[in-house]
Amino acid sequence: MADGIFWGIIGAGASAVACSIGFATFWMNMQRQITEAKTEASGAGLRAVQANLKIDVLQAELSTFQRYAEKEFVNHDDLKEHVVRHEAQFDNLREDLKGITSRLDRLLESRIPTGAHT
Repeated sequence: MADGIFWGIIGAGASAVACSIGFATFWMNMQRQITEAKTEASGAGLRAVQANLKIDVLQAELSTFQRYAEKEFVNHDDLKEHVVRHEAQFDNLREDLKGITSRLDRLLESRIPTGAHT
């Protein structure tokens, strides 16, 4: 019977050692995965910071271009305003030319007698 107890104690000890080795292996694997996850998260954080910096640069460039475009390019409302203004100027010019031609006609009629050549 002492042999049975002895082998039982050895079995229990061996089970405890095996369980401890299993737990240590599990913990070491878990620690490695945690370390890898932290490293990967740190790298992702760095890439996110770089992306935000690039976004800031692109926003600044876009703002600069928008200010340039506002100064250099004509927008639709400005173009319509120019067309309306030029149409009014052409109408005024047309009226002025009509006035000049009618005055020239009157001047010519007053200088040239209509029945002198007949």
